[in-house]
Amino acid sequence: MKNKTFQIQFVIFGFLFLLFSTVIGIAAVSGGVFPLGHDLVLFGVSVMAFCNAYLYPQFKENDERTKQIREKGMFVSYFFILSYMLVLMGLFQFQAISLSGYQTVSLLAALTMMTVFLSFVVTAKRT
Repeated sequence: MKNKTFQIQFVIFGFLFLLFSTVIGIAAVSGGVFPLGHDLVLFGVSVMAFCNAYLYPQFKENDERTKQIREKGMFVSYFFILSYMLVLMGLFQFQAISLSGYQTVSLLAALTMMTVFLSFVVTAKRT
């Protein structure tokens, strides 16, 4: 019963963060600004909450399988995050994009959160 309670809480928080990021994104677009700030980070937190809802029953036991999921997930995430940074550096170098420092850090934070937790989900499904 306790598993379901925590899973339901994660899903509720996921929908709340998704709603907040959608509202902020719509407000930013209607104001004529491309949303790359708070809303992107909130979307990343939303994805993280949904992933935690799925992973909670497996991660609460903290056994060998959990450690293996975390190790493999972080290993795969490292290469994805490194590739994100290389692509962003290339785009900045050739002036294909122009983002402020805050927008760049928000983008990397959101991509990192989503990559790590989605790789945990994929690894949990495969093992």
